[in-house]
Amino acid sequence: MERSRSGLIAPRAAMGRVRSAQLPWDDPDPVGHLAQVLGDGLAFVALFVSPQADFGAVMAGASRFGDAVVVGCTTAGEIGAQGYAEGSIMAIALSRHDFVAAPILISDLGQLDGPALVRDTVRTRTALVAQEPDWSQEFAFLLVDGLSVREDALVSTLAAGLGPVPLFGGSAGDGNRFQETFVALGDRVYRNAAVLCMIRTACEVQVFSLDHLRPSEQRMVVTEADPARRIVRQINAEPAAREYARMLGKDPEQLSAFTFAAHPVVVRFGGAHHVRAIQRMLDNGNLVF
Repeated sequence: MERSRSGLIAPRAAMGRVRSAQLPWDDPDPVGHLAQVLGDGLAFVALFVSPQADFGAVMAGASRFGDAVVVGCTTAGEIGAQGYAEGSIMAIALSRHDFVAAPILISDLGQLDGPALVRDTVRTRTALVAQEPDWSQEFAFLLVDGLSVREDALVSTLAAGLGPVPLFGGSAGDGNRFQETFVALGDRVYRNAAVLCMIRTACEVQVFSLDHLRPSEQRMVVTEADPARRIVRQINAEPAAREYARMLGKDPEQLSAFTFAAHPVVVRFGGAHHVRAIQRMLDNGNLVF
C-alpha cells in the first residue's frame, strides 16, 4: 500500500479491474486526489463519505471521474485498507474494460411505485445484456437512505425485477447521530431515496457475507411493534429495552450503540442467521431497528 502526503491510501497496483483509495475527510481536494489514484477508464465509482465531510461538496466533483457511473452515501464508519475506520472518504472503482454499469434512481421512498420500479429494473438489465451479450456475470448494488426505514419494502419490490441477479449493498449512515443521511447519483444528492446500480461483467462474481456470530439459546418474541417505523415496543410481553437488557444481564439505563453492536439480534431464515440491527433506544424504552 502507498500513503501520500495528503494521507491518501491506495493499492500499488491501482490500474486493476477493481480499484480502491482512501483519504481523510478534510482533504482539500478529495475527488481530485481520488480520481488521480483510481485512474482513467472507469465504469463505476462508489464513494463512502464520513458525515464529518461536506457530502454535497464531495459529490459535486463527480464529473472528475469521466463517464463513470458515480454513486455515494454518508456513513457510520468506513472499511479501508487498514480495517475499520472513521473520518475518511473511501472509493471503490470498477474498470470499463471489465464492467458496464447502469443506475436506477428511486427518488422518493415514501411514494414507491413498485410496478414501475420492476419495469425499470428489467429494462435496465435487458439493456446491459444487449450491450455486452458475451459477458455472463451480473450483480446489483444498492444504496438506501438509512433513516428512511424503507429498506425492507424496497428490497422486497426489487426482488421481482432482479430475478436471479445477486443483490448487495447497505444503508447510508450518519455516525451515531441519526439526524440526516444522504445518497447521491452523480453530483445530485438525495434524502429519503435510493440508488440501484445494475452491473454486468466478464469476471466471475460471488456475493457473500462474513460474520463472527454465535447464536445463543435465548429466544425473543416481538409482542408489540410498529413495523412501518421499525419500532419494537415489547419483547416477550415486556418493555423492549428492559427485556433486551435483562437477557444480557445488563442495566437498561446503560444500553448504548456499543451494546447493540456487541450483542446483535438475529433471525434464522433459510438455514442461516441474519442480523436485525438495533439502531437506538428511545426515551420511552422502545427499540428502533
